[in-house]
Amino acid sequence: MKKIMLIASISLSFGICFADNIYKTQIDNAEESFKKGDFQTTIEIYESLMQIEKVKDPYVYYNLSNAYYRSGDIGKAILNIEKALRLSPRDKEIKENAQFLYMQAGHKKEQDIHGILVKHFSLNEITVVTSVFIILFLLFFSLFLLKRNSSVKKIVILFVFILIICLPIFVLKGCDEFSVRKTVVLSPSILRSGPGENNPEIFEIGEGKIVNINAEHEDWINISVYSKGENVSGWIEAKHVGSINE
Repeated sequence: MKKIMLIASISLSFGICFADNIYKTQIDNAEESFKKGDFQTTIEIYESLMQIEKVKDPYVYYNLSNAYYRSGDIGKAILNIEKALRLSPRDKEIKENAQFLYMQAGHKKEQDIHGILVKHFSLNEITVVTSVFIILFLLFFSLFLLKRNSSVKKIVILFVFILIICLPIFVLKGCDEFSVRKTVVLSPSILRSGPGENNPEIFEIGEGKIVNINAEHEDWINISVYSKGENVSGWIEAKHVGSINE
């Protein structure tokens, strides 16, 4: 039995090391292609890592964004920098590249109080911090019930105040990640009053614009666009957008 477990352990370790080596090789190949100016090959390698290997790494998204920008595709450059920001929202280089791309696309990214509260932390970070404080609160509350100690009571009250702050931010972040579906306009497109090319035009949306998805109908999606101080809803072909929430 021990021999079987040892063989299984060695096989698992070998498999992990082999996968890591393949991953590193692909990253090295992508970086080498980028240095040579072969941005299409760089894009293909990074897209393969994400779509086939299911890699979700902020720096893969960051590098892919750079490759798309160098190849002249600013829509997909913004799409991937947005995905990088969701995973690593405080990274200085990612934030600077995002601002640069917004300027290049001629778009000002609107941010309200809700955005300020939730955009500086990833969902994983908020989940971990909130979970730790809940566990600590439960531990000290249980201790207080057993000993009725005044010092423990003060700690419990402190954790209550911390959770009053953490829990709403956790809920807001969860809604931002899962309830509000955001997408990037990948190419200049016409916003229409209904799903179909026979419907009247509202206006043209520029490449790289970040919008909210309201509904879907066949090959069309209904989006909300912030324009001239108000939200405007309309329909755009699904092929012209890329989802940030994937």
